[in-house]
Amino acid sequence: MKKTLRLLTVVACTPAAAQVAEPEISPPPPPETRWEGAIGLITSYAPTYQGASGTRVKVNPGFFLRYGRFTVTNASGFVTRRADDVMRGLGVDLSTSDRLRVNLALRFDNGRQESADPALAGLGDIKATVRARVSAGYRFDDGWRAGFSWSVDAFGRGGGNFGDISFGREMRLSPETVWNVSTQLSAAGDRYMQTYYGISEEQAARTGYPVYTPGSGLRDVAISTGFRTELSDRWILLGGAGASRLIGPPAKSPLTKQVSGWGMNVGLAWRF
Repeated sequence: MKKTLRLLTVVACTPAAAQVAEPEISPPPPPETRWEGAIGLITSYAPTYQGASGTRVKVNPGFFLRYGRFTVTNASGFVTRRADDVMRGLGVDLSTSDRLRVNLALRFDNGRQESADPALAGLGDIKATVRARVSAGYRFDDGWRAGFSWSVDAFGRGGGNFGDISFGREMRLSPETVWNVSTQLSAAGDRYMQTYYGISEEQAARTGYPVYTPGSGLRDVAISTGFRTELSDRWILLGGAGASRLIGPPAKSPLTKQVSGWGMNVGLAWRF
């Protein structure tokens, strides 16, 4: 009996027995970072330029690709996470908070071609460039959200600086469908205004427009609405419409044929 008690005492004091009595709890592994994306087509109807009287219909390919905090897309609606807001361009999320989103991005700016509308003839093309953009968004309760962004012409090709503030709400109509509505107010610096709405003496001589030198100030106010619905695990349908009104220096520009304009778009995407 004494030998049996001694044996039990030795076994209880061994490391193996202690480990069974007080097991170590390992931290959970970090979430796996993976690629995800979407490709599709977007059809849009809009003025040939903001302030134009003419309109055009365009069909463009759309794509979205994400790896961790990094995204690249030419169509923000192609986002594959239902609760995300993703801006066009090559971006990186600086904040992972459920409420606050801060993002840095580089986005391609097509500029403007004078062949796009007869009203632009003789003005010359505005060169394509890359814009560096910082944006922040905050989600309130019940789907309400506010946003801010500011961008600059990274290559100094006349794009200047431009920014906006927005406020809106997103509502889930069903497990598959999200609908949103928002308002936006934008402003720009004097270089941007001169490039897109100003008329230099040389341009005036070629076109017959009066010389116009706008300063920095407000550009437009807009309202928009849109939806995104999950057709299946792989397919999504999205669409939207919006209207805007030029204010400030652009509204007085000789290039502004209509201060108000509207547009719409619809897209179909396959996710992977």
